[in-house]
Amino acid sequence: MSNPSSADSASPKTLARALVVDDEQPARARLIRMLREGLSDRIEVVGEANDGVSALAMLAEHEPDLLFLDVQMPQMDGLELVARMPHPQPYVIFTTAHDRYALDAFDAGAIDYLLKPFDQSRLLKAVSRAEARGMGERAGELLAPLIAKVREARPLSDRLPVTVSGRVLLVPVQDISHCTVEHELVVVYTRTQSYTTDYTLASLESRLDASRFFRAHRALLVNLDHVGAIDDLPGGRALLLTDTGLKLVVSRQASRKLRALLGV
Repeated sequence: MSNPSSADSASPKTLARALVVDDEQPARARLIRMLREGLSDRIEVVGEANDGVSALAMLAEHEPDLLFLDVQMPQMDGLELVARMPHPQPYVIFTTAHDRYALDAFDAGAIDYLLKPFDQSRLLKAVSRAEARGMGERAGELLAPLIAKVREARPLSDRLPVTVSGRVLLVPVQDISHCTVEHELVVVYTRTQSYTTDYTLASLESRLDASRFFRAHRALLVNLDHVGAIDDLPGGRALLLTDTGLKLVVSRQASRKLRALLGV
């Protein structure tokens, strides 16, 4: 009886699992076609997403080894998505049509980037580099400096992550009416819910849009988009009336700043 050939006995090669995220459908289609035509023996495309929020769900579902990620996207851009990625984290290759976004990503410690329009040889070089660095096995280690820098330098944009019963909820920032300090903990309020958080009020103030969120006093941060009217109180203080009928008192010093901000 003859021995099986080495080719017959060898285990099938495990393909790296890749996710493609880009808000432009033609760009996604082109990249997926290039991967399937030139790298089908090394890469399996397991999904595609057109925005950061959808991508977060797909990352948790598919746990890819490799992520091709557009830098400039509405609502949640590529750098912010990286800072919010669940574990296990994939190796990231940024894609962008703009030099300055590529350089920003690279300066922030990006693993690699492709400047659109890139060709097959440049894509192959990026994938080979990912393979040489261990791809998904070392992604968390390689991404750590980038994630730390992004979290330090970039404010939260359209959603605020809060942890409730072990689950991270992404609360739309536009729904937040105010944040208060209660019993040494910061509580975030929307029209219908409240969330106790691990944030300090100062950290929220630095992360949220300063043109919308106003520090009314040392224990209160208010979203002015939810304020329908302002009344004067004795002593130079102001009273904010929210769209839910809530009345919030502003300190005298903050009231002066508020009036100057609003030009009243």
